[in-house]
Amino acid sequence: MGERGELGEKFEGSIGGSAFTGTGRPSRTFPQGRVCAEDGCDTRLSIYNEGRYCSRHEPQATPRMRGKKIA
Repeated sequence: MGERGELGEKFEGSIGGSAFTGTGRPSRTFPQGRVCAEDGCDTRLSIYNEGRYCSRHEPQATPRMRGKKIA
C-alpha cells in the first residue's frame, strides 16, 4: 500500500467526529442578586433558578406519574 504519515499509523482504527456544541441557544437566566423568600434565610439564588426559594426551603411538590394521582 501507499506510505502513511506519522498520524496515519497512530490512529489507523479511529473514526472521525465533531465536537458537541449544544442546542445553539443560551440557558434561560433570571435576575442576579435574588435572595431566598423564606424569613431569615439569606441564601442567594442562582441566576438559573427560577423559583423564589433556595433548595432547602422550596415547598415539596408531588410529581404526577403517567396520569395517576399519587397523593
